[in-house]
Amino acid sequence: MEENKRLYTIVLVAALVSVLLSTCLGALAGGLVGYRTGQNVSKRVTEEHMEWLRERLPQPISPEQPEQLLPPEPGALVTDVVDGSPAEGAGILPGDLILTVGGVRIDQENTLTRVIHNHKPGDRVEITLWSRSRERTIRVKLGEHPDEQDTAYLGVYHVLPTNIQRDSR
Repeated sequence: MEENKRLYTIVLVAALVSVLLSTCLGALAGGLVGYRTGQNVSKRVTEEHMEWLRERLPQPISPEQPEQLLPPEPGALVTDVVDGSPAEGAGILPGDLILTVGGVRIDQENTLTRVIHNHKPGDRVEITLWSRSRERTIRVKLGEHPDEQDTAYLGVYHVLPTNIQRDSR
């Protein structure tokens, strides 16, 4: 009887050790696989982003002239343009930075949405944007927002970039 208890204890301890060991090894293996997958994905995304930049830059930028990449002031970075929108008709592209609309500078206080909504559908506005490392001005006739009647509409998705560094070291 005493020998059976001892045998059960040994089997139980061995089972517990094997479960703990397999859990630890499984977690380690899963972590390594996740790490390698993340590395591969980030490398692919970086390569795609660099290709996207090469297509949009008018000329190679030398390390001595990094300021050519930076816009002259803050604005709204266009992330996407709605098909058939006034923005698409005016030639606004993802990657463009809208600096002013109707003379109003786009920034944290005067967001692009707020400035556009201060106009009426059908208004023609002058938009200054930073595109392909240079500033240009276009005129756009604003449309009516598809979901909000009597609200002006440009037709872009955007973000306010807040981390543009102008410090040279």
